[in-house]
Amino acid sequence: MDNVESKGKRWIQFFFFFFIVNLGLLMSVNYIVDPFNIFKTQLFKYPFQMNERFVKIEFLEKNNHKFNGYLFGSSRIGTTEPSILEKYIPHSKFYNFTLSSANMYDYMLHLEYFVKRKYPIKVLYLQLDINNMMYYGRNQSDYLSKIHPFVLNESLFAYYIKYLTGFFPFNIKGKVSTNYNYEKTVTYNINNGTWHEDNKELAVANDCKSYVKSIKGFNHHHTAAFTYRKRKENIYALGKIVNICKKNNIKLYVFTTPHNHNMMDMFYAKDYVDYLHDIANITDFYNFSGYNSITKNDCNYYEVSHYRPMIGELIAARIFNDTNISLPNDFGIWITKENIDSVFRPLLKRN
Repeated sequence: MDNVESKGKRWIQFFFFFFIVNLGLLMSVNYIVDPFNIFKTQLFKYPFQMNERFVKIEFLEKNNHKFNGYLFGSSRIGTTEPSILEKYIPHSKFYNFTLSSANMYDYMLHLEYFVKRKYPIKVLYLQLDINNMMYYGRNQSDYLSKIHPFVLNESLFAYYIKYLTGFFPFNIKGKVSTNYNYEKTVTYNINNGTWHEDNKELAVANDCKSYVKSIKGFNHHHTAAFTYRKRKENIYALGKIVNICKKNNIKLYVFTTPHNHNMMDMFYAKDYVDYLHDIANITDFYNFSGYNSITKNDCNYYEVSHYRPMIGELIAARIFNDTNISLPNDFGIWITKENIDSVFRPLLKRN
């Protein structure tokens, strides 16, 4: 009997030892490789993926006094240099708070945090993706997009533990491969918030036709898939953003993303129009979406999801009425709740 108990204790000890060793190994790998750039170890210099919601708040907690304006949007606004806006607004200093896969929840939550923390924000340049109508909030299992615990008033220690003990084989392999092969595909500039893909920019600039042929999304028939699933949540969040800006004397510029025509094909027309109507009922805005001279030209995009930096310049030129830059008449329509019914129809014409 004593022998059986002794063996049982040894198995428990072995299991406990095995668990501790493997947990320690897992935590060491997560810390050293740092697949989401949470720990800033920098042993693997080039990022494969970056949790911008964490990294940028860490940066702004120390540097928010340097800025008085912010660009809010998903990754699609990430290539727009803050200097583009600064030339139109005297005494402004912008930070590009682009966040991967951001939606209205992200914009509302972070604006609330900025105001609460007394960031000196005077201008908000807000880009709304049309596919925002389908999403709201964040998935707790999405470690690439976990919101900074300060924003949620949660524990920083507990946040770090989650990233130390999580299992991320795909992300770790990607980070190691990126650094081993020196594949610096995306360049992040934490000092102004932007990202750039220099290789793609060079490729499309040198030979657009060949580049477009090489991108599957440009040569594939797309069918409607995006529906207006989060109407109540989106209306609430945008209304709150507008009210926060009014209450705190923040100048708000709202505009929609000029999605590539292939992506426009994925939106149901009625849902698209309903979404624009809801925005117009809350605030006036510039609409760059729909089928227009810019969105129908694939040379203006890296793929069907992200437009090139020069499009960000054209957007700003329209919003700030820069007559020195030539713009197509159909790119950037001023929308109000009074005129939306008369202007939205041309936006739906594919050809």
